[in-house]
Amino acid sequence: MDVFLTGATGTIGQAVTSRLVARGHVVAALARSPESAERVRQMGAQPVAGDIRAPDVWIDKACEAGTLVHMAATFDAQAVEAERGLVAAVKELRVAQSRPFQLIYTGGIWLYPANTATPLRENTAFSPLPAFAHVANAIRSLLPMRHLSVSVIHPALVCARDDGPVADMRHAAQTGMPFATHARHDTLWPLVEAGDLADLYARAVEARRYRLTAFGCGISAIPVSTLMRLVAQRLGLRLDLAETLATRPRAAELDISAGYALSQSVDASRAKDILGWQPRFTQAEELVHALTSFQA
Repeated sequence: MDVFLTGATGTIGQAVTSRLVARGHVVAALARSPESAERVRQMGAQPVAGDIRAPDVWIDKACEAGTLVHMAATFDAQAVEAERGLVAAVKELRVAQSRPFQLIYTGGIWLYPANTATPLRENTAFSPLPAFAHVANAIRSLLPMRHLSVSVIHPALVCARDDGPVADMRHAAQTGMPFATHARHDTLWPLVEAGDLADLYARAVEARRYRLTAFGCGISAIPVSTLMRLVAQRLGLRLDLAETLATRPRAAELDISAGYALSQSVDASRAKDILGWQPRFTQAEELVHALTSFQA
């Protein structure tokens, strides 16, 4: 199957690109710079020069592939305009194929409210942080389009060797600095390992469901203090928490880190039931061990 990717060099994108290539898909990926293009080639995909802010330049390539996996985001002052432009380009596609154009769209756990009493499910109403409101609006706009086969993946906090909460905690401990975040010790974070999440994306691509919404979450919820303790014990180092303040209200629409203050628990059974997804890392101890094994 031919697949076109945006955000292929990001934390999620690198894992998804490598997984799709390994599963035999012909992958093309948007590349904004020569450096990004080279990284795409090294992963076994074909770079396509372009910018997420100018979809008219590359949208025909995505249409030819038949499947677009959208993982790119700017989260800067132009984020809303950029996402609206991409959504408009996808909605205006005139697909000549006998089946709908497939879009795998990346949402996020921070489109949902803080909720610890009952785990979040896919039918929980959106209550996005200001920085993610445009993503929720994009999803609402795309789902009614009959010519599109839309799957929305909502990743939990993504953990990779060099990015995400575990990597940030490891870096803080190794540099003797406190772990700075908006969260408190008792804040609950849902987590997913990057490779596990990539497997979910690949399954969504191959399933070609007409409508699908699924959480990508391997660990339903873990207190920040527990995760810190596991990282510190694994490294044999001290790790303290430094709770940071949220941004001023007028800057809230740009503050993506505000999501770390949300205490959330997630039910990811839908992805498992519908797509047969079986994440490897469902225990925090195993996740921390895997992501710090080369450091211990």
